[in-house]
Amino acid sequence: TGGSAFFRGIAAERFAVRNSGAMAVVEGLGDHGCEYMTGGMVVVLGPTGKNFAAGMSGGVAYLYDADSTFASRCNMANVQLEEVEAGSESDIKLHSLIEQHVKYTR
Repeated sequence: TGGSAFFRGIAAERFAVRNSGAMAVVEGLGDHGCEYMTGGMVVVLGPTGKNFAAGMSGGVAYLYDADSTFASRCNMANVQLEEVEAGSESDIKLHSLIEQHVKYTR
């Protein structure tokens, strides 16, 4: 897979399953997001369902965890959670992607 996608609204279950190279920004998603993902990038700006990242072996997912409860919905078998540091390369990339999301989903 490849390319970029900016989704307005909340995606259904199994969003970005088996993603191997695409970049997507979405405003929320259902259960089993990024399941078996092997590459690419997903940015989730809102709520997530349960069992996020089950079988995920590659790629990067950034999630906005407003209420600090995401870890309870994430399948931690193959992933680790880290905060994005202000001013870091990831922070700058996320800022750019969110600006693009606003531009393309108005």
